[in-house]
Amino acid sequence: MSVVLTDLQEELRRTVRGAIEARHGAARVIELAEAGAEGDDADVWKAFSDIGVPQIGTPDSGTGLLDLGLMVQEAGRGLLPGTLLGHALGQRLLLAADGAAGPLAEADAAGHRLAASWRLDPAAVTVESDGVLHGRAGAVAEGRQADVLVLPVTGPAVACVDTGPLGFSPEQAGAIDTGRDWTAVDLDGVPARVYGLEPESWRRVLLEAAVLLCFDSLGSAERCLDDAVRYAKERRQFGQAIGGFQAVKHLLVDAHVAVDNARSATWHAAAALDSGAAGAAFSAHVAKAVTDQAHVRTAAVGIQVHGGTGFTREVPAHLHARRSRYNERLAGTPAEHLDAMADDLPMVLGQWAGVPADRT
Repeated sequence: MSVVLTDLQEELRRTVRGAIEARHGAARVIELAEAGAEGDDADVWKAFSDIGVPQIGTPDSGTGLLDLGLMVQEAGRGLLPGTLLGHALGQRLLLAADGAAGPLAEADAAGHRLAASWRLDPAAVTVESDGVLHGRAGAVAEGRQADVLVLPVTGPAVACVDTGPLGFSPEQAGAIDTGRDWTAVDLDGVPARVYGLEPESWRRVLLEAAVLLCFDSLGSAERCLDDAVRYAKERRQFGQAIGGFQAVKHLLVDAHVAVDNARSATWHAAAALDSGAAGAAFSAHVAKAVTDQAHVRTAAVGIQVHGGTGFTREVPAHLHARRSRYNERLAGTPAEHLDAMADDLPMVLGQWAGVPADRT
């Protein structure tokens, strides 16, 4: 499946990128990454709301996972805190749940921001018959800035909780990614709106979550590569730009190939899930494994090309590296997705060859 973006998709990408760069430039990225810094991307979110970004991905908008992912990709490129990424996951959870389309429409109409738990473990939070929750939700990005927390609970089911009365606490596991406010929240005795979730819908949400993270990582990797190439053209050593040295060229070419592969895998997986194509799950596993590896590799190249400054607050190269290491731990590690690919491979090969599933 070849994915070619439409003119409208390209224009929306440029608009979103401009909104992020105008309000969340490199200096702001570095400032928010400082220890103890508190920040909010409210200005960026307002700009997103003005152009309808929060509604992208919903059936009423005529868009799907690919369109939503392209917005997440731009957010990843700008190292934007996780509000858009969390909102995207919350949206997919609500779209998958039975009877949750109404609350999603209400949130969109009110301009509310969603947050979600990237722990993706329904067993972590239980729900009583009266809708009261018990447990602890972790890996919530920018929960303090969101209006509604959406998370999987036992059943499986999807629960919606107003964030106003919740007490979010910093989560040490997320400290490596200092560009995001990773938090956890205790939910014992908290009332929620709960919606059923069919097992097949839950499996699809897991795949969509992995692909959304691919888009975030892809945007970050693209920015790493662009920054490294620009610096290699500007930085001079021994009377010439360092980009003229073969060792640097090889690093950048290898990173370029890795990012291209990640882009192809990620866009293909999103389009396959949108269309319900055979092997869509396999494509999602491929995308997560390939993109995580490309992100880690390209972030390391970005630091290496920048030399000593790559580890300092002068440039955001190390922030991309931090995000790459945390993203690969969410929604399944590369090793877990490679294992899943191996399990699905006979079926996928049979589909490609036109062999019935019971004979693969």
